[in-house]
Amino acid sequence: MRKTISPWGLKCKAQMILLGFSLKDLAESVELSPTYVSSIINGRMIAPEETVEKISKTLQVDMTSVD
Repeated sequence: MRKTISPWGLKCKAQMILLGFSLKDLAESVELSPTYVSSIINGRMIAPEETVEKISKTLQVDMTSVD
C-alpha cells in the first residue's frame, strides 16, 4: 500500500538538496539506516516522535507539518 508523502516529507527532501545531504549523510547524522530514514520521509512508515524530531533538527525543518 502506498501512502502520499506529507508536506513535512517534501520539506525534508527540499532541505536535503539545499544542504547538500545525501540520504546516506542524513542517515549517518541521525544514526539510523538509510532505508528506515527513506521510509519515514516518503510516508511509508510512521516513526516515533523522537526520530522525526532528530531528522527535523538535522535538516532544520519545522515539525508542524508532520502528518
